[in-house]
Parts: sequence; C-alpha cells; structure tokens
Amino acid sequence: MSHLLTDIVISSTRVLVWTGISFILGVLLGFLGYAAPGLNRSLLPIVNFFRHISPFCWLPMIILVAGIGEWPVGIVLLFSMLFNAIIISTGIFQGMQRDILDTAALDGASRRMILRYIQLPLALPELVNLYRVLWSVAWTAIIAAEMLGVQSGLGYRLLDFRYLLQYKEMLQYIAVIGGIGIAADYLLLHIHKRLSDYLYRSRD
Repeated sequence: MSHLLTDIVISSTRVLVWTGISFILGVLLGFLGYAAPGLNRSLLPIVNFFRHISPFCWLPMIILVAGIGEWPVGIVLLFSMLFNAIIISTGIFQGMQRDILDTAALDGASRRMILRYIQLPLALPELVNLYRVLWSVAWTAIIAAEMLGVQSGLGYRLLDFRYLLQYKEMLQYIAVIGGIGIAADYLLLHIHKRLSDYLYRSRD
C-alpha cells in the first residue's frame, strides 16, 4: 500500500485530463450538431457506430498505432467518452426552450450574444451533469486502460497484485477506487444542484 497515494494522483490526473478533453470536444461538436441539423443527421450514424463499440475492441489497432504507454491509455479513455458526449451535448442544446431564444433574437441579440448570455448559462447545470457522467465512465475505464503497458496507476497496481496473489491489497485498492468514485460523484452532484438553484432563483 506504500504506492497508494502516488497511484491515486496519477490515475486521477489521467482521468481529469482526458475527461476534460472529451468534454470540451464533445460540447463543441454537440453544439455544431445542434447548430447544423443537416450535418448532425449525416454524422449521427458514424457517431452512433463508434458509440456502441467498446473502446477495448480497438486495443490491437491502438497499440499498433500508438504503441504502449500514456497515449494508448488516453485514446482508450477518449473513445470511452467522446461519442457519448457528442450525443448528450446535442440533446442538451436541442432541449432548450425555443421561446426564450426566439424572444432574445426578436430583441436584436446576435447569435453570439444568445450563445454567451442565454444558451451557455441555461445549459451549464446539464453540462456539469454531462461531465459527471463522463468522469464516472473514465474512472471505470482507467483501471483496464492502465493495464496497457504503463508502470503506474491504480489499474497497473491491481494487475500487479493479481499476479502476486495479493488479494488483500487488491480489495483495499478496489475499496479506495469505489470511495473516490462516490466522493467525486457527490461533489459534482452538489455543484449541479447549486447551479440549478442559482439559475432557478435568477429567473424569478
């Protein structure tokens, strides 16, 4: 257990970095799909194709292209989150109340102003919820992804424990992984609630 803190920091950093990348790309592409319905209809089958394939199916090709180490771990995490992020983000923007957007447009607001002052603030609570979902997916996938040749992280250590038949340490790591997942989910859920309450009060 001497490596526990280091492994937590390393795995958490990987998850935070690639969740952030997936979140930003997913929201940008999701908004593009919302703003260009024709493009969205054209790309939806492709996005759905990749969304319904486990990222671990691509492991041989990922390793062939990127080798082993940090990049394959990141690509696996990206494939785990990005396509779902695109679908969910598009739905978030499509689900906004049209009367609010139409009223702003009739009052002379430009598309950029509507995006900045109306769409993004309205979408923010649900975007936090999206990040919450993506983080949980990444936190689950990182364990298997870290068995791809990296020499650090919670997944690597679990694999090591399995080979050494150190089941007590393995169970302790599993408990830590679950505990961190609960704490992170609670924090993001709290942020989502605070933003939702603030948005509700600002409407009154």
